[in-house]
This record gives sequence, C-alpha cells and structure tokens, in this order.
Amino acid sequence: MPALPRIRTDVDLATIDEAEFTRLTRRALSHYGDLTRLASNPLTALPMLVKRLEQRGAPQDPIERAAELKALLAESIERLKPRGKGDFGTSDEWRYYNALYFPYIVGLRPYSRRASHQHIDDPAAKAALEWFQSAVPERTLYNWQTAATNLIAHDLRCQLEESLRTS
Repeated sequence: MPALPRIRTDVDLATIDEAEFTRLTRRALSHYGDLTRLASNPLTALPMLVKRLEQRGAPQDPIERAAELKALLAESIERLKPRGKGDFGTSDEWRYYNALYFPYIVGLRPYSRRASHQHIDDPAAKAALEWFQSAVPERTLYNWQTAATNLIAHDLRCQLEESLRTS
C-alpha cells in the first residue's frame, strides 16, 4: 500500500486569502477521483467536515476526511445544477455545472486521445461528451472550470464561516 501524502498542518483555513482558498479548492477538484491525493489537501481540516464525521460516528482519519471532502465537493457541484431541468443541458445556465460535474464527478476526459469512453452507459454523460467534443473548445471548458471553481470555493468559504460562527 502506498504511503499517504504528507498533510500540511500549518494552514489556517479561516485566515488564508481567497486566492489560496480557491487554489486549494481547484486542487481538491483535480484530485476528486484519488482519495490518497485528496487526503493531503488542507481542506480536509474544514470544521464542517469534522462535524459531519462526528455526526456519522466515523473516525477522524485522513481517508475518512478525504471521503467527506469528496462528498462536500459533490454537494457543492450539485448546487450549480439548474433545478428541475433534467440531467443535462447546453444553455448558459448549465455551463458551470457541466464543466465540473462531467469531468470531475463522472470522469469524462473529452479532449484526451487516450481516454476510452466506451464504458459510459449514462445517456446524459454521453450527450455531455458529444457536446464538449463538438461545441465546447478546450480553452472554454478550462475557463468555465475556473469560474465554477471560484463559485465552489466561495460556497465552501461561506460554509466555513457559518461553521466557525456556530461552534
């Protein structure tokens, strides 16, 4: 079993600037599918994660924290999804959700020549893959991901502030 990456304990999430918090969020999203790498992200020390683990009676180990951070990121991404409009759309209101959900949660790599997407059974994911490849330039997707990451970081920051107020 590979060793877990070193976790930075010198980061005070309540006092770091917005740019650094957003950078940590972007890194967490990029490591979404790899719990061992996600475990090294300082966001695993978010107080609301600790509270959620306590409520579930789960241990406070790095993998549990990473899994809880993964769940928290998925919930934040889900809040970007337009309400009551199905599973996929191509209008402007869908772009930030699509830009994070399909590449990070579903694991689509629309511009990779090595990626095999034959395992995709979900009709929404198939439609999203086709849409990304035919209508969304790679740079545009990156820009949408950056804007969406800013929204997710802001959402997490608001949750952090609320968590600190109520504790």
